[in-house]
Amino acid sequence: MKKHLITLAAMAFTLVAGPAAAADWSTMTGGLDFSGEITGVIAVVGVLAGFYVVRKGGRLLLSMIK
Repeated sequence: MKKHLITLAAMAFTLVAGPAAAADWSTMTGGLDFSGEITGVIAVVGVLAGFYVVRKGGRLLLSMIK
């Protein structure tokens, strides 16, 4: 029961505080020109690389918790 309560509290915190704590990247990306094809390709590759790094780190963290 206690484990379910902790899980529910963590999920509620994520749903409520997640969007409020989102980072504003407009100052960093405002100066970039996304009109070129190369810039678009690099942006997609960067997003995919970031996704896989976060995924690998999450799995590593979860394996440490177990």
